[in-house]
Formats: sequence, structure tokens, C-alpha cells
Amino acid sequence: MEFEIKRTFTVEFPQENLSADLNNLEKYISDRIAHKSYGNSVVKYFWGFELFRFNGGFAQFLKNNIESWKYSVKWLVTNSHFDWNIVKDLEEQETIKLIRDEMLSSVGRIGNMKKKPKDFDYFKFQEDLDFILTEYLESYSNSKAGNEPSRTKP
Repeated sequence: MEFEIKRTFTVEFPQENLSADLNNLEKYISDRIAHKSYGNSVVKYFWGFELFRFNGGFAQFLKNNIESWKYSVKWLVTNSHFDWNIVKDLEEQETIKLIRDEMLSSVGRIGNMKKKPKDFDYFKFQEDLDFILTEYLESYSNSKAGNEPSRTKP
């Protein structure tokens, strides 16, 4: 399955001020799920990373959660919101932990969709993402300490 992070940054927060590398994270996840299948209904998953001030002028346009399944192209989309007022003060590892938690939560919302893919194991997808993101965090921690990751894929 393909994976892509769709980024939305308001002018309140220039992208270069984000402490986490979303390109690196996207590649890491993509490489690890490229060979996996979670059913026949979804071939690509888009996760929306939306960073804005929750108390700012753009909040009224970005506050909605999105769960969308594009049947004709077999794309599934969910999103997460991040508050500039919080993210701006986070170190890289803290930002990655927040991203992990929000991404997993957005995948969990798939179960609440009225029109959802019939043949898509989002529980397994969420489980794999949890493992991959935890592994990514561990790799980050170990690279800062000069060690190698200790976990192996199941």
C-alpha cells in the first residue's frame, strides 16, 4: 500500500520551524508498508498533517476532521490537527511522539465512517503504524545515543 503525508501549514508557522522531518518520516513509513496489503479496497492512504494556531485566524477553516474514502481510485484520507502554540515549543522527539499519537488516532476514526472501505483491515494498519512509528522513535533515540535499534519487525 502507498502512504503519503499531506501537509498544511498556515503562515503563522513556517514549515522550516517544525522540529520533525516529515519527509523522512513519510519515507520511513512508506518503505515499511509498501509491500503490505490491508485488503483490496485501499491502495493509497493519505494522512493530513494540519498545523495552525487553534486560536488563530485560520482555525475556523481547518478545525474539521476528515475521513474520506475515494472509491473510484481506492484512496483513503484522514487528518490530524496540530496547534502551533504547542508544537513550536517541542523538541524533535516530543514532536514525533505527538505525530505518532495523532496519526494513530486518525486511523482509529476510520471505524466511525458512514461510508468506509469494505475490504480494508484498518485495525492491522493501525497496529503496523504503531509498531513502525515506535520503531522510528526508537531509531531516533538510539541514533542520538549512538546505538542501533533493538526491535525487529514481527
